[in-house]
Amino acid sequence: MNNINKHSMSIVGGLDMYEDFGTRYESDISPFGRKVIFLDKNGYEIERETAQRFFQEGAVLTVKEIYVGNSGSTVEFVEFPTHQFNTVMFCDAD
Repeated sequence: MNNINKHSMSIVGGLDMYEDFGTRYESDISPFGRKVIFLDKNGYEIERETAQRFFQEGAVLTVKEIYVGNSGSTVEFVEFPTHQFNTVMFCDAD
């Protein structure tokens, strides 16, 4: 796993669900297709336990959409389109 950014994934381009509802956060470019890595840390324990049912630490996933809220953000993946996960549990792959 080279080129891993250990910081939480970028939420740039996600849908703003709070201030400018429905617009893109800090960019007009959708995050679709962006690759992220599951860190299996950060967030609440129950969130990590839920995520662990779907993937293991180090799993590379493809972003479908990011939802940027007031006090938190979630990400939906191409591989798991009906589930959302806390963005702090992932880092950008590049």
